Amino acid sequence: MMKQNGISVENYTPILIVGTGISGLTAAYYLSKNNIKYTIVTKKNAPKQSNSFLSAANTRVPSENEVNNIINLTIDKCGADRSVIEALYRNSNIIINFFKELGIPYEKTSFGIMPECLIKSHGGKKLINCLLQHIEQPMCNKILIHLEKYDQGIIAIFYDTQSDQFIRIFTNYLVLATGGYAGQFCFNDNSPGSTGETLILAKKIGARLKGMSTVMCHPWSIYNGRQILLGGVVSLSQGKIIDEDGVQLLKDKYICDAIARDDYHEMIDEILKFQLECIKQKKDMYLDMSHADENVLNEKFKKYGFSPKVVKNKRIKITPTMHYSSGGIEINANAEAINLNRVFATGEAQFNGDLGIGRIPGQAFASGIVFGKLIADKIANEGVFNTQYQTSFKDPPETMHLYSKENNDFPIEEFQKKLSTLMMDLIASNPPVVSLSFLRKKIQESQNIILSRARGSGKRYEDILTLSFGYFVAMEIIEDLEAKSGLLSIQK
Repeated sequence: MMKQNGISVENYTPILIVGTGISGLTAAYYLSKNNIKYTIVTKKNAPKQSNSFLSAANTRVPSENEVNNIINLTIDKCGADRSVIEALYRNSNIIINFFKELGIPYEKTSFGIMPECLIKSHGGKKLINCLLQHIEQPMCNKILIHLEKYDQGIIAIFYDTQSDQFIRIFTNYLVLATGGYAGQFCFNDNSPGSTGETLILAKKIGARLKGMSTVMCHPWSIYNGRQILLGGVVSLSQGKIIDEDGVQLLKDKYICDAIARDDYHEMIDEILKFQLECIKQKKDMYLDMSHADENVLNEKFKKYGFSPKVVKNKRIKITPTMHYSSGGIEINANAEAINLNRVFATGEAQFNGDLGIGRIPGQAFASGIVFGKLIADKIANEGVFNTQYQTSFKDPPETMHLYSKENNDFPIEEFQKKLSTLMMDLIASNPPVVSLSFLRKKIQESQNIILSRARGSGKRYEDILTLSFGYFVAMEIIEDLEAKSGLLSIQK
């Protein structure tokens, strides 16, 4: 029975974890080890629907001699916060212990470790499946739509897509481990849940967002951006990227040779610039596999879990895809949000960096594991729990106004495509401040149209929420670009 304020269910939990990727599950794992009660939720219909589950779980673990170099590299190249990166890599011994505790065999990689798997790309699956056996059962189908901050904690409002109800949860500690916003782009290899609403809601209660225009596009994707080819397969092309007629498109021999050696990672920016130019000229891109040994190619595909059917006429069609967003909630060395006591952000929800591609390879899983434990440790040591909270309900949030039992004919898909194109233009072309001002007005107009016209329930309401939050994310990208333009002007 829905109450007058629209809320059907009210609950209390001492700790609320939002997100079931490596960050959220690791925090839950260490809280469970300390016998501390918590609730963990995900917006999807299964806890395995995360970017972590889709990952190979290659995890950066620098040796003692490498730690200082890695810290400085991440700061200089990626614009990371020193105190956060120091906390990450000076505690990286947590990662080895974590694997050992879970009983997961691992193999060494060029910069760390990853779970031993017959299929290399299944490391994330192995790790997530193991963690799920050690934690409380996650609650699924819960979309976070609103946050309120009080002295004793936080109130979170969720929409349950399965029961078609609104749920209000009061918690003393909130852990935001939901991923970034790369799922807002048409071409992305992310879980459908990576749509950025957590970042927007956290800002509304006082969190600081930073680096929101910093993203990483991956150059080698197949199936319209849904799956990424690993370098071991790409290198068999010998760096030959051709058009539909077989004409070589990539003519920089230095980059071609680096791709052939699987040593191109420091040149991703240059490769992406080349690819975006091809897209502007409406040229399809293919990896030329005509000179690759067929047996070697099939063995590589089997090893990395790809279907040989992706090779057609001895070529593989590729496109850049949005791999991750690096901007997010600013945190301190304990992963606690700046300005927000007892609110934590980890993984892609946290600010990772605002230079280049925002982080270095292997950092994502390392960060999720290390900060997942540091969060659990801080809560265990601090342990301030208070079940008294404000029972009176403020005015229903704007997001609840978008809900209606009656679905209307608002063109969600049309607006989603426009939003994705706008966001890609913002990130790829770095428009001048004048254009940013114009785009800001267009976004505000679209937001007003959504608020006044878009209505629905169930899956349709979820799509409307995703769209609405997407326009807020676009506005944050503009604000970040404006801030960077101002900084550049001062430096000049």
